[in-house]
Amino acid sequence: MNLPDQPLLPRTVGGDLRRVGVEIEFGALPLKDAAHIVQRLFGGQIREAERFYWQVEETKYGTFSLELDSQYAHGEGKLPEGAAEEGLDPLVAKLQQNTREVIGEISKIVVPNEITCPPVPYTALGEIDDLTGALAAAGAEDTKGSPFYAFGLQLNPEVAEESADYILNHLRAFCLLRDWLRAEIDVDRLRQFLPFADPFQPDYVKRILDPAYAPDLPELIEDYLTANPTRNRELDMLPLFAYLDEPRVSRRIGDALVKARPTFHYRLPDSRLGQHPAPVTREWRRWLAVEHLAGDKKNLAALAARYVREAPPPESWAKTCAAFIEKGEAA
Repeated sequence: MNLPDQPLLPRTVGGDLRRVGVEIEFGALPLKDAAHIVQRLFGGQIREAERFYWQVEETKYGTFSLELDSQYAHGEGKLPEGAAEEGLDPLVAKLQQNTREVIGEISKIVVPNEITCPPVPYTALGEIDDLTGALAAAGAEDTKGSPFYAFGLQLNPEVAEESADYILNHLRAFCLLRDWLRAEIDVDRLRQFLPFADPFQPDYVKRILDPAYAPDLPELIEDYLTANPTRNRELDMLPLFAYLDEPRVSRRIGDALVKARPTFHYRLPDSRLGQHPAPVTREWRRWLAVEHLAGDKKNLAALAARYVREAPPPESWAKTCAAFIEKGEAA
């Protein structure tokens, strides 16, 4: 398939090469072992902050965080701000810690370990592929390792600009290509069933695809928050919108796990560590199809009009999008 290998806009408005954060979920490999793999590939110093939370600091790209992906297994340092009880009796505090450890041990059966990579230049994503290969070689399991796994590989591409038009066109392009993306990825059935990467609702998609919809940034954010008051979207815009307007997002979304950053949070891909030599680069190139469509106003408008007019079933629309990507022209 004729997928792009370079972003349409490779630099930010400040002139810097765009960066991408990557979140890798896996099972079966202890966090300590994974931390040593990170250190071997990127340098740095290993620090065990808690039993289920490790960091590799001062690497060539910054700090890698490794944790059991469950807030209940972590101590106060990982709980949402204000959640920790103050002045606990030492015995109660010890019981609280023991409870977290028990939950952590049980969670290891189905809850993934996760490596959150610092943002790296998009030209260095091949090094993150090397990390996934090293994890798989050491025994890490991806989402196909068990019927009970629902592991993801999430990308956080830095935005090239912060205008409402730029962001809206990326939302439109993603909604138009999402059926094709799901078919290409062959999203794991359990991940489809669970809510972590839910699709946008039809009414919201129809609204943003309307050519008359031309919001300014506050309206775009407000409309998104009204329709999507959750992190669990296949393309989660909350980190970007919190970065652009933190007070507005905080008023509407009471979720301490929303971290403001100037990125799209692309949650859809499966974790497929050992099934492809370059799983991160593969998903990056699929994402770039979204960016290229977002910058192609003629074809973006043509595909949007056809989608709204025909209301096609997902399988049919995925084939339409595949043909468009191959030819570079909307029929």
